[in-house]
Amino acid sequence: MAASSGTVAVAAPAAPVAGLQAQFAAAAKEFKVPESVLLAVSYQQTRWESHQGLPSTTGNYNVMGLTQVDLAAVAAAQAAAQPEVDLRGDGDAPAARRAAAPVPAPPADSPALHTLEAAAKLIGRPEAELRENTLQSIRGGAALLAEQQRGAKKPQSADPAAWYDAVVRFSNGGAPGQGSAEGQEFADRVFGTLKVGAVRTTSEGQRVTLTADPAAAAHSPAVDRGVARGVERQPGSRDTALAAAPAAAPAAPSIAAADPIECPATLGCDFRPAAYAKNSADVNDFGNYSIANRSGVDIDYIVIHDTEGGYAGSLATFQNPATLASAHYLLRSSDGHVTQMVANKDIAWHAGNKTFNMNSVGIEHEGYALSGAAWYSEQLYQSSATLTRYLADRFGVPLDREHIIGHDEVPGPIQSSVNGMHWDPGTFWDWNHYMDLVGGHVTPDQGYAVGGRITINPPFSNAYRPTINNVAPQPANFVYLYSSPGGPLIGNGTQNASDWSDKAVAGGSYVVAEIQGQWIAIWYNGRKAWFWNDGTMAAADNRPGQYALTPKAGLSSVAVYGRSYPEYNAYTAFHVPAPSPNIVALDYTLPAGQLYVPASTTPVAGAFYYAPTVDGSAPYDRSWVTGGVTYYPIRYNHRLAFVSADDVDLVPAKTDVLASGERVQLLAQTSSGPVNAGANFTRGAWEKYHAMPTVPGPADPNQSFGVLYMGSQLHAVTVANGHVYTADRNLYTGVWTPWYDLQVTGAAGPLSSPVTEVAVAATGTKMHVVVVSGGRLLEAAADYSAGRWYPWGDISGVLGLPSGALNRIAATASGNVMYINGVGTDGHVYIADADYNRGVWGFGDVTGAVGPLSGTITGLATVAVGSQQHVLALVDGKVKQATADYAAGRWNGWGDVSAVTGQTAPLSKLAVTFTGTNLRLFGVYNGQVVCANGDYALGRWSTWMDTQAPGAAGPIDPATTVAVAGA
Repeated sequence: MAASSGTVAVAAPAAPVAGLQAQFAAAAKEFKVPESVLLAVSYQQTRWESHQGLPSTTGNYNVMGLTQVDLAAVAAAQAAAQPEVDLRGDGDAPAARRAAAPVPAPPADSPALHTLEAAAKLIGRPEAELRENTLQSIRGGAALLAEQQRGAKKPQSADPAAWYDAVVRFSNGGAPGQGSAEGQEFADRVFGTLKVGAVRTTSEGQRVTLTADPAAAAHSPAVDRGVARGVERQPGSRDTALAAAPAAAPAAPSIAAADPIECPATLGCDFRPAAYAKNSADVNDFGNYSIANRSGVDIDYIVIHDTEGGYAGSLATFQNPATLASAHYLLRSSDGHVTQMVANKDIAWHAGNKTFNMNSVGIEHEGYALSGAAWYSEQLYQSSATLTRYLADRFGVPLDREHIIGHDEVPGPIQSSVNGMHWDPGTFWDWNHYMDLVGGHVTPDQGYAVGGRITINPPFSNAYRPTINNVAPQPANFVYLYSSPGGPLIGNGTQNASDWSDKAVAGGSYVVAEIQGQWIAIWYNGRKAWFWNDGTMAAADNRPGQYALTPKAGLSSVAVYGRSYPEYNAYTAFHVPAPSPNIVALDYTLPAGQLYVPASTTPVAGAFYYAPTVDGSAPYDRSWVTGGVTYYPIRYNHRLAFVSADDVDLVPAKTDVLASGERVQLLAQTSSGPVNAGANFTRGAWEKYHAMPTVPGPADPNQSFGVLYMGSQLHAVTVANGHVYTADRNLYTGVWTPWYDLQVTGAAGPLSSPVTEVAVAATGTKMHVVVVSGGRLLEAAADYSAGRWYPWGDISGVLGLPSGALNRIAATASGNVMYINGVGTDGHVYIADADYNRGVWGFGDVTGAVGPLSGTITGLATVAVGSQQHVLALVDGKVKQATADYAAGRWNGWGDVSAVTGQTAPLSKLAVTFTGTNLRLFGVYNGQVVCANGDYALGRWSTWMDTQAPGAAGPIDPATTVAVAGA
């Protein structure tokens, strides 16, 4: 076999790049600003990201988030943009009314929109440098903070708590200190971050640390405004940064006293009502929402929007009834301030689809129509996520991306509306970060399975910057979909940012249709859609209990709907006129044999809210119509859709990725207990290490294992504290049974001496457990077809071996023959074989057949493949291999596996199995479980790989032993 270079030793992580951290320190020293304040301000603006000099949606640049907004360009872009189209969502708004919808006003000019220009003047550098160079951005931010400290008539103290007013002014461009509510909320967040600290690696590989300083918040005005504590990242977050608890600013008085502010206590919110008024003498001509009586059972979704207008201008637009649009909440970018405009019991007109309006809460985020805008401020993300989590908890909305969606994921209610639906918040909204903050980010588990569920999960970092027309390379939240592996984009799709038709967005869940190497096909829009995946673009979701929808047997396809209305006769029962058209399918189908992810496994009844007049004066006005037709909401393409429950079956999604193909199961003992992981070599997928049940009694650091596949079950045996136990894992559900004592009556029975070693092999439906007990080689067997155990038999007695003759045992089987290898007191390797067809045992000296080994044998492993048996010995930490060819009647002498795999450091443990044409070798090196593969078809060995690396089975505590089974 050809040798490959490499070593068992795993390389240490690359040293972190210290450039950005050093730049913060230098700028803080130069401008006499506390470094912690400078770091915290930057973190709350951008999380220390430079965004390659591209602007945010509100004109922030570089790591300090300094602003530069060209108002004339914003106004021109808004004037050229498509107007909002029928956000009430009826699908039949008159064209004249749609054309009359006002465009949001651009942001009002203020110093807060030009902090980059002000900072550039303070440090005497070109504005372009502050946009594109991190050092100059940080220097400009530090100079601006120092200037704002002087403006607040405060000394340049070394005490971070003394800089609160300067941070307020930094946010609002220099408005007077604590008299400005806008700046206070930002400052509260900054000092909350100071309290708990932060550490993260940016998308450009810059490792930055902000040391926690609880005293800073405790001695600042922030503590009086609710910054009393910090919270760590939500479970599932992929950042190691800590996030400050949002400040609880004093709530502004509600303009509409009848509508209480519905907001989490940690956010400073106010209520400024959207317009509810007539536009003409016609009682039916009104805006901007529907008065309703919704409860939590009516709210299933939270919809994320981008205003494409300034905060004040957007608010004014929603307060104009001619807009025919509203949202429940509006968020300001500069500080994340939340304004509620519509009570959650009422139906805001925000989604362009009546069904989704009836069943959702809409959240608008300030964002201007800026050319090249590529990101959103951290203030928006943090406030929005806090609000979304509050709403989800209150109304029972699941924390997943089938329920927390973008406006771009809302379907057109009827076919004529499909092309006019919006695509905000767009390709640059960081769904990964947002769902981390919400606490609902997907956690990958097992590998990809055809018929199993998968979640789109590209990294929103410089590691993934897809090509987008007319956009500089930058992170994005989608994967492109192709008609075939390497073929054209599906459906004549384009690489335009606004073209949703060929993009699967982060967090969306689909069913795997096919796998070809690193190409995965999903069922999408009635066809197979392919995307390239190196293991980082999607996360498998093979949890037990997952479901998919498919057409009922006998149906060639089923209709797909953009809304879930009741049947016609339901309206008659409620004395309400039915809309026309009512139930009408889109120009899509769900063909037989395809599977799609349901947003809910319980179908929902078709519903319609009837509220035609501004004053509720029509007969049966403001009433709900519910019907007998039920629907499943599904993830159909980039968008959600509906199918009739009468047309489809709910079927279990495949979760058996580790139960077919070339796969192995690993068991290891670690310093914190036993763990188990799996690998599917056919699919290149790994199951993460996870804790196994612990054996009864005290922890045994020397616990050892034997393991094998039998059908859909994994059977394991273990020796702990001198006692033998067995446990099984169901590979379809992933569930382990508790460890069961083999030394009881009804199993193998008691033993008179402690067990020191164990091995396991299978012949047919029998599992053979071989142990060394009191120096004797003993065997018991479980016959799973007969449902019985055979008690311990004395192999040493059958073979005439004295006690203590063999140790370091290993076992394997081929057909109905079991082979047991052991190391004798003379240092030789011996073999005992049992032919269960003939009922005879044999015994031989392997070392005598293949020659001696130089050194001490510290481990032994064996595997049988057809007529061959491979024996591997660990000699002073190095791996040697001998092979018996029973068909040819000969042994091949010891080969140096360590040499051909590039092993340079000693292993402490060894295990082996065989799958396909590969000898799969596993060992323990310095507490790490590593593996190498010998491919007998290609005649070569791989180098050693760390199974605990990212993308493989993941990290575990230091391991002391390993066992492996393959199939």
